[in-house]
Amino acid sequence: MTRIICHVDANAIPLVDVPGTVYVHLYGSQPVRAGTGSIGNQARDALMRLGAAPRTAAVDLLSIALAVTAADTFIRRADADDSWARDIELHVPLIRPQQWKPFTNDLERMLGFLTGDMWRLELKDGGQRAPTRLDIKDRRAQANISKVDFVSLFSGGLDSGIATLAAMSAGERPLLVSHAYRGDATYQDAVAKLLPAKPERLIVNVHPQIDTEHEDSMRARSFIFLALGVLAADTVSEFKGKMIDLRVPENGLIALNPPLTRRRIGSLSTRTTHPHYLSKFQQIINRVDLRANIINPFEAMTKGEMAKNMVAVPGFESFASATVSCGKWKRKKQQCGRCVPCLIRRSSLYAANVDDKTEYTFPDLHAVLADEENRDDLLSMMTAITRAQNNNLSRWVAQSGPMPEDIARRNVLEDVVRRGLAEVAAFLRDTGLKV
Repeated sequence: MTRIICHVDANAIPLVDVPGTVYVHLYGSQPVRAGTGSIGNQARDALMRLGAAPRTAAVDLLSIALAVTAADTFIRRADADDSWARDIELHVPLIRPQQWKPFTNDLERMLGFLTGDMWRLELKDGGQRAPTRLDIKDRRAQANISKVDFVSLFSGGLDSGIATLAAMSAGERPLLVSHAYRGDATYQDAVAKLLPAKPERLIVNVHPQIDTEHEDSMRARSFIFLALGVLAADTVSEFKGKMIDLRVPENGLIALNPPLTRRRIGSLSTRTTHPHYLSKFQQIINRVDLRANIINPFEAMTKGEMAKNMVAVPGFESFASATVSCGKWKRKKQQCGRCVPCLIRRSSLYAANVDDKTEYTFPDLHAVLADEENRDDLLSMMTAITRAQNNNLSRWVAQSGPMPEDIARRNVLEDVVRRGLAEVAAFLRDTGLKV
């Protein structure tokens, strides 16, 4: 077990390390000393960017999410007993820990589903206070929430790009929330500039820092993303006096993300927007009276169907090419063309008859298939296509996580997986590959 102990007050961090314990300066700009970590300095600033004071529960949720992100980043999976599932004890300072303690077990189970780790949360006093109206007044607001109809997560990917373009083309006014690690803001800004009008935005890089090797699997990344979205949606809801939607735009195939092969069962397949995870997140925020209605408006659509709906929009081809879908983009700042997200992206634009102007590092899939060291994702996708044709789809999709109890909705979600894989199959066959 590794213990992560977070402090808002840098002076509270001990001067000497304790074996098996990492101290983290929450909302700190940098670690207070060697061997410690820091995270969230920009997040403190973000609390005052909306022009209205966020509520304490929303700030406490953000503090929990920052601490989870620190643990997910600073504890290496390679050091776990099985080189994957970690045993994490996380101490988080909150303003009102008593409000969250009844739901600690729910948070731990939800995080376990999301990351595949064992989580133990210790919620304590001493958290980051919510800014006052005077704090907000003394800072120039960057977002005008009086002009906002809904809040949406905006990654700069094809799905969130299509969702935003469609909404704004229909006259809706979003507040776009972006969690931007180093380098992400560049392409997110490029996509935002291609929208019909300038949207209201909240952009945060939580910037985890430590002087040891980082874990880069990032299975908890959607937790901080959703927490920022909930904070924004709750603040807008309070300002407007009505519940505001927090949209989490993701096509149904990626949202469910059934394991392509037996090796990917469980947390080895990401669950960042899985319906079960979003449902559990909604239940928790409801219990602490945070006002945000979390929805994925595209859970019943494939990526290709999303793209088809946009082909009549002028400039859509260039817009689509500006978005980034690649799971390996951070390494070379270019989309690879051969990872699972890239394969689904390429297939979706092909299905929509959109000229894909994206520059891929590996555009030739025949060459990828011949490369024994780098063809794993392509082979896995080809295996999944065959598996979907020959096996019980319901049982397979359920391996990604619990499905909705409503039979009609469950059938819809299973069918979107079938159609999504059919899009990929058609693209691969027309490329000349045998599937």
